[in-house]
Amino acid sequence: MHINVYIKIMFNFNKKINNKISLKKKETIEIKNLKNEVNLFNNYIIYKSSNILKVYDRNCNHAGGRIISKNNEHKCPLHNWKFDPKTGKYFNGIEKKECSYIIKNKKIIIKKKDLIPTITKSKKNSLIKIRFFNHAFLKVETENFKFATDPWAIGPAFNNGWFLKKKTKKDWIDELNSCDFIYISHNHPDHLHPLTLNEVRKDMLFLVPNFITKSAEIYLRSLGFNNIFMADFLKEYNFKKTNLNLSILKSGDFREDSGIYFSIGEFTCLFSVDSNNINHGRLPKVDLYASSFAGGASGFPLVFDNFTKKEKKKITTNNQNLFRIKKRNEIVKIKPKYFLPYAGFFKENIKRDQNIYYANKKYKIKDYEKLTNDINCKLLNVDDYDQFFFKNKKLIKKNNIKNKFYNDLKEEFYIHKMKKFFHKIDKKYIKEYFINSNFKDNLILIVSLTNDTFKKVEIEFKVNFSNDNIVTNFCKGSDLDKLKLEKNKRYLHIKCRKEAFLNVIHNKQPWEDLVIGFQCNIYRKPNEYNANFWHHFSNKYITNKNVRMSSECYKCPSLFQNLSNQLKVIN
Repeated sequence: MHINVYIKIMFNFNKKINNKISLKKKETIEIKNLKNEVNLFNNYIIYKSSNILKVYDRNCNHAGGRIISKNNEHKCPLHNWKFDPKTGKYFNGIEKKECSYIIKNKKIIIKKKDLIPTITKSKKNSLIKIRFFNHAFLKVETENFKFATDPWAIGPAFNNGWFLKKKTKKDWIDELNSCDFIYISHNHPDHLHPLTLNEVRKDMLFLVPNFITKSAEIYLRSLGFNNIFMADFLKEYNFKKTNLNLSILKSGDFREDSGIYFSIGEFTCLFSVDSNNINHGRLPKVDLYASSFAGGASGFPLVFDNFTKKEKKKITTNNQNLFRIKKRNEIVKIKPKYFLPYAGFFKENIKRDQNIYYANKKYKIKDYEKLTNDINCKLLNVDDYDQFFFKNKKLIKKNNIKNKFYNDLKEEFYIHKMKKFFHKIDKKYIKEYFINSNFKDNLILIVSLTNDTFKKVEIEFKVNFSNDNIVTNFCKGSDLDKLKLEKNKRYLHIKCRKEAFLNVIHNKQPWEDLVIGFQCNIYRKPNEYNANFWHHFSNKYITNKNVRMSSECYKCPSLFQNLSNQLKVIN
């Protein structure tokens, strides 16, 4: 059967769901109480001049933090995104959408519509089994269908920066391949994990969000999967005439991330994974809410040399506190009967990253016990149980499967293997890589390829994106030092472990992986997030069918197959 026909049969479009419930709210502000320039209110920022009136909400477009004002600066404390209410832009160039309002009786009336999605429920209830395997890898099963989410079962992610904190049960390959489809939330390797997917049958059906850049789809096709259904956001789909109805909700920031909202009979679930401010905080009431819980899934500020150790500690602590507050607000708003913390089982405790391990504090599942008890919500602890059974919206059983664990390879083996595969520096390929990127910006990129400690530099080069023709020059450290002293020069200096960088460029992987995986140290001038650069090299300029693989050793399939064979020998 032709793939497109097959997909059409499997997922039937029901309807758009974004305006099922519309809760109209309004906030009134008297114009006479406004001062010239910036006015800060509980939920809004208003800029006023003689001929300009602009209204913005206080949610940051990056990670959904709350913009604060201090010393005439307006910024989000999560990642220091600075916002200029006069221009309506962040200092990195990202625009913030204005809120709609009307003026009546010398008052500003700000209207707000909370478009809360509500999905179709069926009267046909089923016995539902939800099994936790690892990290964000869940399996949902009834007598009519089975599907899995974001499988990461073995090996590292983020260029050997992350390793699984828990071992995976031995039957994961058979259980994964028995699924009708697999949902992939986004293209980060702890959710779209190539080594795990190497064990999946090639005719597997994938449910993937229809991101503008098609980043997740492109990556899956590069791994040999072609049976892919691209789901539009806030549309409801039914799975091949079963009682499974689902919709994909988008992350509320500028990133390409998502969660899945679904019903099985009358039982409703929301798996938000690790999306920031999912669906812009417009959250449905569900029976089961599953979400990330640990925090610490960011390279900021730990890999940024613009900050002192003391500043990094302060920012990290602040970010963790804000993460906990945001997570609490989500749970209180949703009011689920059950909360399942997941998507937080990673570690960085190999020897070379011990400083990261000690600095990057994370929450534990038990830290949510008081919160869930206070709102009469039952906490489902996957540290104690890995299988949960539901019937008629109620948890009727939970157990821990008595099964041996999969015998994974040693962490140091993966590091050794990557160093062996990615040790040759091809200057010609590096130049071609950046020329073909077609990225344009007033920015100079400086790259230093280093050893594990980022101290020994093997080779350095700079890339000038400001000209019509992208120029890459290999140079000495002294030349780069002179460049850094020049005034009005915007540059980004990345010190990166050699094998990690070569893996990323030869396999056209997201550059964001280097930061999240703690594989680099970064210094930037000015100390601002260049959203255009990171979005381009993490979502647009990634693996596709035209990727150039100059030698056998640089092929992802070759590396994955090699590692997979090694695993099969010892299992």
